[in-house]
Amino acid sequence: MKVVRRDLVPNGPGSVKIIPVDSDDLWFVYNLIATGDSVMARTVRKVLRETSGGRDAERVTLKLEIKVEAIEYDKEGSVLRIRGKNILENEHVKIGAFHTLELELHRPFVLRKEIWDSLALDVLQQASDPGASADLAVVLMQEGLANILLVGKSMTSTRSRIETSIPRKYGPAIAGYESALKKFFENVLQAFLKHVDFNVVRCAVIASPGFTKDQFHHHLLLEAERRQLRPIIENKSRIILVHTSSGYKHSLREVLDAPNVMNMIKNTKAAQEVRALKDFFSMLSNFYHKGSSSCMLWTKTCRDCP
Repeated sequence: MKVVRRDLVPNGPGSVKIIPVDSDDLWFVYNLIATGDSVMARTVRKVLRETSGGRDAERVTLKLEIKVEAIEYDKEGSVLRIRGKNILENEHVKIGAFHTLELELHRPFVLRKEIWDSLALDVLQQASDPGASADLAVVLMQEGLANILLVGKSMTSTRSRIETSIPRKYGPAIAGYESALKKFFENVLQAFLKHVDFNVVRCAVIASPGFTKDQFHHHLLLEAERRQLRPIIENKSRIILVHTSSGYKHSLREVLDAPNVMNMIKNTKAAQEVRALKDFFSMLSNFYHKGSSSCMLWTKTCRDCP
C-alpha cells in the first residue's frame, strides 16, 4: 500500500492519502477506517440535467467526501464500499445526501480522522511497510505454487504468489519436469530474497506437503553458497521446515500450530496474537460442546417426562 501523503498528529487529528496496490491492502484499509471518519475519493453518480425536452439522466465523475456510517468489504470483487453522508459541497450532490464510495485498487483516496490513536497508526505502519513489523516469514508451497507471507502482530500480508506450470514427472516428460521445477524454485528464491529480511523476522518457515519443502530448501542453500548470498548463509539455522497439507494460504494455520515455529517466535506480539486466536477457537469449541450437551440433556428430560 502506498501512502502518498501523511499529515497527522499522533493522538490528534489528521489525514493520509492512500493508494491500495493489492487485495491485502483493501483488508488493511477495512481495518483502518472507522465509523465517524471521513473519506474523500472520486466517484460516479447519476445526475439529472434540464434539457429542452425535459430531464435527462447522466453519469458524471466527481469528488465527494463522506462521513463514514457503514463499511463493507467485498473480497471477491476487490472493493470496499463506504456509505455515509456527503460533507463536501458539490454542484451535483447536496451536503447531507447519502452516497456510497467504492474504493478500488490503484485508485487514491484521502482518509481523515479526528483521533489517530496508536492502533490506527500501527495498522497504517504495517500496511505501508509490512516487512518492518513482521515476526515471521512463511513460504507455503507445493509443486508449481508458492505463497510468501509475512506474519505480524495483528495482520498477515501476502507479499508474493508464484505459479508455474509443472509437467508430469513420469515418462518422456521427465526432462521438462526437472527444468520447470528448477525454474519454479528460482522464481521462489528471488521472491524470498526480496521479501524476507532476517534483520526483522525471527525465522522463516518453508512449508509444503511431501518433499517439495526439502527440495526447495536444498536448492536455497546450494544457491546461497554458489552465489554467496550472505543473508541466507548467515541465517540458515533460522529457516524451519514444516509439513502442511497444501501450498494454499489456508495452510498457514498448520504452520502456526507447529511447536518448533511457536518456540522460535515466542515472546513476540505475533505469538501473542496466535495464542489469543487459539484460545478464542477453543472457547468457541467448548461453548459448542456444552451447548450440545445441554440440548441433549434437555431433550432426554423432555422424553422422560410423563
